[in-house]
Amino acid sequence: APRGRKPPPRRHRINARTMESDYGATSSLSPLLAVEDAENFAAFAHANQHRKVKPFIIKRRRDKLRTYVGNERNIRHSPWRMNLVCQFAAGLTVPEALKQLMFCQKVKAPLLAKVIRRTANLADIRHGLQPSQLEVAECFATHGSHLKRLKIMGRGRSGIKRRRHTHIRLVLREIDFPLKLIQSQSVNQKRKWLGNLRIAREDYERAKVERDELAELEAMAAELEEEARKKKKEEEGK
Repeated sequence: APRGRKPPPRRHRINARTMESDYGATSSLSPLLAVEDAENFAAFAHANQHRKVKPFIIKRRRDKLRTYVGNERNIRHSPWRMNLVCQFAAGLTVPEALKQLMFCQKVKAPLLAKVIRRTANLADIRHGLQPSQLEVAECFATHGSHLKRLKIMGRGRSGIKRRRHTHIRLVLREIDFPLKLIQSQSVNQKRKWLGNLRIAREDYERAKVERDELAELEAMAAELEEEARKKKKEEEGK
């Protein structure tokens, strides 16, 4: 370098082994971890806050998550006002969204809560996911078909009055708890997501036990019905 000028700073080269290890540690995590593994992972993420997950890894993980779409059409309400209600639920987990809508004073808040419960029930029917394992990925309102009516004005004039209608689009997505933990910026956020993870595991195990018991009862009922049918055939043959 010439005199009087400082040499340019050396750029650190990225080691390929480091990239592969970081990529594997981030992408090979399952969507739902045990509580002990999650606590260790949270400690690892807190000790390595300078390591950020690359955007393409986040996108790849989110594309693999299961999503469930719900909608409500032709609501007699203004789309602008309906979007105010949708903003209360967007980006939250399903229990938190229902809690926010419970205390919301808007007229259509119960309707949006009904749509969220219906979509969460669809997730339970298809894949056995509980509301504590889902988050509101999308929630917004769009314009529907407006009805034009006569608007009486002063001085013998008339105008057009529009009866506005709106549609609701809702998308529930499976929560990627490891990704939430590594993206948390503070210890309190990590504790919050660890608590949500613990609640999700308890709800999942409880629902699994209930489904197993229901399957056993249905099998027993089918056996009793088959035995009754055989006895009836034997009596008719005698």
